[in-house]
Amino acid sequence: MNAVTGRDIMTAMLELASDIGRWNKQNMSGCLINDRLQELGLTKHQMELMGFLYANEGLNTVSAISAELGISKGSLSLMLTKLKKAGYVEKESAKEDDDGRKVYISLTEKGQEAVRYTMEALLSTGAVAFDEMDQKTRTLFYTKVKELKELFQIGGWKE
Repeated sequence: MNAVTGRDIMTAMLELASDIGRWNKQNMSGCLINDRLQELGLTKHQMELMGFLYANEGLNTVSAISAELGISKGSLSLMLTKLKKAGYVEKESAKEDDDGRKVYISLTEKGQEAVRYTMEALLSTGAVAFDEMDQKTRTLFYTKVKELKELFQIGGWKE
């Protein structure tokens, strides 16, 4: 095998991202998820934001969230205002040690429950595709996904 370059890795990662996106569209856009979002009065983007807040409690300012998600502060603020009005998020004023300009965002209990409720629909919908695999293939797939995830978590590309 020839030496693998960074470009080779990036090409494979972009292809993988495309494959995952296509798989998600085919397997995860089921009626159950759409029904849950409609029932909760949420858009897909609002739920994605809430899922991000759920998984990243430390990133709780508009600036930090905006930078991490690549959403303009204006668009993010509009989305957060709608979520606050619906009772899914709360905004807290700046803390004493801040200069008074920061606003801290957190999910309410209603918001956390909505994320868990939708996550259950995602897990149920997606699991069907993997449960159709034979045990050997399912185990191999799971092992490789966990290995890739671990490489990203530990910075496996660094020496």
